[in-house]
Amino acid sequence: MTPDTRGDDTVPVTFGAGAVRELDALIEQSGARRVLVVATESGLVRTGFEHWLDAPGHRLFADFRPNPDLADVLAGCALRDSWRPDLVVGLGGGSAMDVAKLVRGLPAGRDAALACLTGGEGPVATDVGGLLLVPTTSGTGSEVTRFATVFDGERKYSFDHPLAAATRSVIDPELTASCPADVLTSCAMDALCHAVESLWARRSDPGSRAHALDALRGLAGPLGDGLKDTSAPVREELARCSLAAGRAINITRTTAAHAFAYRLTRRYGVPHGVACLLNLQWLYGYNLERAGTHCDDERGAAHVHAQLEAVAAAWGIEPRGVPERLGRLLSDLGWSPRLSDYGVSAEDLPEQVEAGLGSTARAGNNPVRLDGALVLRALREIH
Repeated sequence: MTPDTRGDDTVPVTFGAGAVRELDALIEQSGARRVLVVATESGLVRTGFEHWLDAPGHRLFADFRPNPDLADVLAGCALRDSWRPDLVVGLGGGSAMDVAKLVRGLPAGRDAALACLTGGEGPVATDVGGLLLVPTTSGTGSEVTRFATVFDGERKYSFDHPLAAATRSVIDPELTASCPADVLTSCAMDALCHAVESLWARRSDPGSRAHALDALRGLAGPLGDGLKDTSAPVREELARCSLAAGRAINITRTTAAHAFAYRLTRRYGVPHGVACLLNLQWLYGYNLERAGTHCDDERGAAHVHAQLEAVAAAWGIEPRGVPERLGRLLSDLGWSPRLSDYGVSAEDLPEQVEAGLGSTARAGNNPVRLDGALVLRALREIH
C-alpha cells in the first residue's frame, strides 16, 4: 500500500488504508528523541502501538477525560515541562487530539493558561518542535484544524493558534473498524454539521465551500443509508469526508449549531456530534426563515439562501424539508431528535439559549442574527 499524501494550507496529511503502519518510521524521520504520546493505554494496544509503553524515548500521558477539562490538560503540560519532548503525538478521538494540541501550546500554570485562552497573552513558547496527530475516529476533523476545545467547569474555551496545528497527520480508515456504533454515528454527524455550518459560515470563501460541498455530498449516501454499511470502502469515504469537512472549518470555524451543542454535552452528556445535529435541525429552519430579515452576512440574503439550497440539493429535497430530514436522520442512526429525551427540561431551555448565545465566536459566525426569543421558540419546537 502506498498512502495518498495530501495537504491543505498548513497540515501535510498521509491518508490511506494501512497508513498508520508508517507511523514509527515517520517519528524516526522527524529526528525526535523524546516523544510525548497523548492517548489511552487501551488505544495504543488496540492500534498496535503497545510497544510505545516500554519505549525509553516515549512517555505516555493518558490522564484525561472525554471533552477535556483544563485541570487534565494542565497535568499534561506539567509532564511536558518535566519530560521536555521534541514531538507530541496525539492518537485517538477528538479529545485525545485536542489535549495533544493544548499540551503542546499552553503554559502549565492555571492563570497563565487562562490568560492564553481568553486572549490576554500569547501561548507559551515551548521547545516542542512537532505535533503528529492520528485520528481513530472519522468526524472531528481535529487532525487538520488549528484550534482545540477545553472546558473549565461548564465554561468552554477555544485555543485557536498556529501551535494547535499539526505538523503532520496520519489518517488510516482501518483504525475506525473497532469504533462502537454510537461513536461511529456521532462522529459522522459531527462531520455533517461541520460541512453544513462551514458552507453557510460568515467566514466562508470559495475554497472552504468547495471542501464543505465535497464532504456534504460524500456523506449523503452513507448517512442516508443509516450507516448500515460499515465496510472498508464506506469507512474510507467517511474518513475522506471528515478530512474535507475539517479543512473547511479550519478556514471558517463552526457556527451556532456548535455554539448550542457545548452545554448539551457538558451538562447532559449528549455525544458531541449528536448535540450538534440536534441543534442543526432547528438552526437550518431558523436560517431559512430569517435570512431575509435578520441577515448578518455582508454578502446578503441571496448568498445565504444559495448555501441553504445547496444543503437541500445534497439530499435531493426542497429546503423546507431539510429540518424534518435531519430529525429523521437522527432517528435512523439510533438517536432521538427531541431534547427532552436527553433529560433537558422545558425550564432549562432559557439557560440553553443563554449558553449558546454566550459562545460568541461560534454564534456570531452564523449568517443569520440569533434573536434570543426566536431561538427559544425554535428550541421548544424540538423539545
